[in-house]
Amino acid sequence: MSGPRDLSQGRKPFERANPTEAIGAKSHFTFEPSGRGYVLIIHRRGQPVETIRVETEGALNRERRRLSDEGLIGLNAGAL
Repeated sequence: MSGPRDLSQGRKPFERANPTEAIGAKSHFTFEPSGRGYVLIIHRRGQPVETIRVETEGALNRERRRLSDEGLIGLNAGAL
């Protein structure tokens, strides 16, 4: 076996059609390329959705690291 299985549905949690089902109601963020930069969309529990635009990949990595340090889970929207 190559990883944990969700026996109620017979497949791995990350194989679900909607990846946010695997993280439940936890705070998370997604990022995707947009024009000349990247867009981060931040979903915090109990707060409105926040959007951050960055121009470089380095700035994207700094924001991703900051959000991960705050306990948010990152999802790559381009890979979904």
